Amino acid sequence: YRTRLRGLGSAALVKAMESGDWNIIEGAFFDCWSTERHVMRPVALPAHWTRFRSFDWGSAKPFSVGWWAVVGEDFTTDEGRTLPRGCLVRYREWYGCREGAENVGLKLQVVDVAHGILIREDKDEKITYSVADPAIFKEDGGPSIGEQMACAGVLFKRADNARVAGWSQMRNRMMAEPDTQIVAFSTCLASIRTIPALMHDEHKAEDIDSDLEDHAADEWRYACMS
Repeated sequence: YRTRLRGLGSAALVKAMESGDWNIIEGAFFDCWSTERHVMRPVALPAHWTRFRSFDWGSAKPFSVGWWAVVGEDFTTDEGRTLPRGCLVRYREWYGCREGAENVGLKLQVVDVAHGILIREDKDEKITYSVADPAIFKEDGGPSIGEQMACAGVLFKRADNARVAGWSQMRNRMMAEPDTQIVAFSTCLASIRTIPALMHDEHKAEDIDSDLEDHAADEWRYACMS
């Protein structure tokens, strides 16, 4: 039966029929995405693990902020889930999308986004560094978005914005064996909704179609490249 399934020629369809994982979309860029592997129930994470943020700006389109912890040593949850050393754990996100709409931003002022980032963090939470799309540092007749963020208390450094290399790093982490090297808490709903649905750019197969809702994926990429 397994042999006949593999003869179908579609890795996504084979995976769905073989293992019952129907979360994979035919033609998806991240056909390696698995809810079972890449999504986990929120747990308390050790305070000494390195934590950082990644950020993709948007106004008319959504912005996306991700908070990550780097697993400092092999870690087993109460449910028996193993997180290997070096795994990235997305434990919080803020997705600036209009309620009830897809790919429509909130059009917040820069300072309001900065304040929103800070109020979502615990008082004793130590953020080691933050990376963002280099485009926020572009000056166009006044202080850049990055400068405005810094004045409001949120400091970013330029992320490595290499797209193909970044997607490769992200995919490599997803496909790591025996345990994945990147996971998201089940509360990170925008990531879980949008990343599996991303498709290949029809003109550049190694890249994602940037007309799609790729904002969370972009800052996952910045996180992996950091």
